[in-house]
Amino acid sequence: MRRRLAKVASILLATGFLTAGGTFLATTSAQAETTRASNVAAPPAVWVDYKNYLDYEACRQQGREMLGGGVVIAYKCDWDSPYFILRVRIE
Repeated sequence: MRRRLAKVASILLATGFLTAGGTFLATTSAQAETTRASNVAAPPAVWVDYKNYLDYEACRQQGREMLGGGVVIAYKCDWDSPYFILRVRIE
């Protein structure tokens, strides 16, 4: 009976130790991830050539729609013979 009680007690102690250790490791890992994420600079926004348009107003209209929809942070329409090219700035 004492052997069985000792075995159960040792299993309970081991389980408690592993649970406490796992919690400690998970907390430490989460803190390290937060620290690492805050130290990394955000990538710079870049200009991307999106699409060609026959006229300037169609290019601007599409740019305004994308800007209003929150898809892009800026747009510009440039002459790229024989079309206008819509360039959008994304993060």
